[in-house]
Amino acid sequence: MLVSASGQAAQNPFSDVPQDHWAYDAVDQLAADGVIEGYGDSTFRGDRSITRYEMSQMVAKAMAKNDLKAEDKALVDKLSAEFSQELASLGIRVTELERNADNFRFDGFFRIRYEHFGKENKIDDTTKAYIELYGHGRVNEHWSAESKHKLTLDMKKDAGAPGTIQTTNMYALGKYKNFTVKFGEFDTVDGYAYTHEDPMSGVQVEFGKKLKTRLSWGRIENPNNNFSAAGYGAITMRYPLTKKFNLYGGYHYFRAVDPGYKQIGDDNYGIANVGFDTLLGKNFRFVALYARSSAETKLNKNGYFLELDYKRMDLQNPGTYMIMLRNFRVNDATAISSRYEAYTHGNVQGTELGFCYAP
Repeated sequence: MLVSASGQAAQNPFSDVPQDHWAYDAVDQLAADGVIEGYGDSTFRGDRSITRYEMSQMVAKAMAKNDLKAEDKALVDKLSAEFSQELASLGIRVTELERNADNFRFDGFFRIRYEHFGKENKIDDTTKAYIELYGHGRVNEHWSAESKHKLTLDMKKDAGAPGTIQTTNMYALGKYKNFTVKFGEFDTVDGYAYTHEDPMSGVQVEFGKKLKTRLSWGRIENPNNNFSAAGYGAITMRYPLTKKFNLYGGYHYFRAVDPGYKQIGDDNYGIANVGFDTLLGKNFRFVALYARSSAETKLNKNGYFLELDYKRMDLQNPGTYMIMLRNFRVNDATAISSRYEAYTHGNVQGTELGFCYAP
């Protein structure tokens, strides 16, 4: 025992990593970026030193993550070199353990929402609670099964009742080097959520390194916006002119639409839009979008969306907040299921001020 204790620390997986070792700062940064979770509370349990064995387990978890940003990848590579002998001693057993541990996981969020409409709108005020639960099942290196389940409780009408449960997403997700593909029913957001923010059933393919292109084909339906099931196809593109300035363009086509639902007179029509988003300094972001519809309608065929944001809210970062100032015109002809036409009966123009906070 005396002989083995006098060996190098790197050869003893149970020796402590000194408190002033650079690895602590590296792991702290990876925890802050969401790459690893430490002990579950983003700490290292007070002043207790971590053993090289424990550190190597954290490094192994980080190595198992995909799509790391460049800074995190560099930290993981540096840590894996430092603890290479401990990682080698863990070998296939821990590699398989980490892979299996991530085969199925859940995440999601809870929120309470109060809505006040005013007497002139003839819509009852509501207070609702939501839980959205996302499931991720790893099939192999490229494919996973994804799901989204939503539990809604009307706190005025459903007192003592179990509420309603909906499964709004159920799809296969394939990630390859040059493209990503989805099959099934999944959420999709187009045109900064002005054009479309709802589930669709079908297939969606994304590809391109700099010019990001997304092709969608299938069916969409939105009972909240009185939109019945219809054939849907779209192409959207996003191109970064600079690190802070992005161009956006898209075309959306609808086939066999029931004209009795929305305020349009065509069975088949299209919506084209162009826009951009840019960062203004450190804390401001500006978004602009113009939309044009080919539908036969009494509504305005032209729509637009302008937004100025201050700060950004991140649900994973308590205390963050965001202030939004918007001016827009949106109606049934210029949007499919816009985030900004809720409860407006498909025709609204005006200015909106919003505030979001993550407690």
